[in-house]
Amino acid sequence: MKNVETNYKILNPDNCVMCGMCLTHCPTYKITNNESESPRGRISIIYGLNNFMLEPSKSALEHINSCTLCLACEPVCPAKINFYELITTAREKYFKNQKIIFRTKSKLISLFLTNNIFKKIIIFSIALLNKKSLKKFNKKIFKFMNYTQLHNSYISKSHKLDLKSNIGIFTGCASSIFEKNVAKNCISLLRKNNINSEIINNIKCCGSLDYNNGKIKKGIKCNNEMMKEFNNKKYKKIIGYASGCSAFINKHKEDINYQDATSFILDILNKKENLNFKKTNKNICVHQPCTTKTAEINFTNLLNILKLIPNLKIHTFNDNYCCGAGAQNIIHNPENSENMVKSKIDFIKLNNIDLVLTYNIGCSLNFINSINLNDINKVQVMHPITFLNTRVSI
Repeated sequence: MKNVETNYKILNPDNCVMCGMCLTHCPTYKITNNESESPRGRISIIYGLNNFMLEPSKSALEHINSCTLCLACEPVCPAKINFYELITTAREKYFKNQKIIFRTKSKLISLFLTNNIFKKIIIFSIALLNKKSLKKFNKKIFKFMNYTQLHNSYISKSHKLDLKSNIGIFTGCASSIFEKNVAKNCISLLRKNNINSEIINNIKCCGSLDYNNGKIKKGIKCNNEMMKEFNNKKYKKIIGYASGCSAFINKHKEDINYQDATSFILDILNKKENLNFKKTNKNICVHQPCTTKTAEINFTNLLNILKLIPNLKIHTFNDNYCCGAGAQNIIHNPENSENMVKSKIDFIKLNNIDLVLTYNIGCSLNFINSINLNDINKVQVMHPITFLNTRVSI
């Protein structure tokens, strides 16, 4: 991975023309109508901090931290400002010496998701809290831990295939805990198409977890370690089913043959002449995460494949705003997160949706949490790979 140089010249007001075209595309501005919660407002705050016109107060830094990094502002920006690097480098510069609660949360999240001992504790805790006798307690006290739908098919690290595999599956840190069942379904779906694959073990994190929160050097270190491990494995291709990881890897990959798993499987299915699917009467809504573009997933291809499933009713959300989970906002700013996902929850209720499909782990957890809070627990949340595997006939 190439070294990233912090370049604060991008914050010069000569770069941002203050046109405000970004405002209507920003999810945090949409729910607050607060200029400081917009891309333009955040640029002004960071410029003020850089030029010693503002103090790095808790209030100022919270506005920088509340950005979900959805990057909906970038395509509409006439000045072509790289908002991703703007925010992450500002977090690096101003967060590291601040004793603020969201910095502490970030460190804890990184520790629990990348340390093998803590990961085992989380897995055990989830299994315990999802026992029938503790369900009510779980819902009231640990409302964020209602992950039964994602946790029920965890694959142990000892999982081995009987055939030599030329495709390696990267699970990511959060997905390796909460969506490991997707890896199992990915292996199964590829096998149905005569492709052997296996889970890549011993990789802690792609680096996005730390990088996005301003710990750029640590993020780069994680990414370099991951790339080294990828090279050592000598796979023909590496795929990963967490679109957030794919988005980050695509930004920094050099000579690695990597593709998002959803994209890879859609390419395979699109080439099949005779696709057979089992019918289902489910009424589903397909979510398009903010990472779709940078993860290089063709959302239209996904919809076209799903349309081949007999009797399936397909919806998409009537807005493309971020669901609120991005950049760990589901942890740092839960109230913002709940407000951002509200329109989607209302859509689910209005259309009597049975199942939500999404390929981003943060979005999955946010939907599950909000579904739980709104007492519509009949609605499931699932990765498209898992759903397609249940429907494809051999």
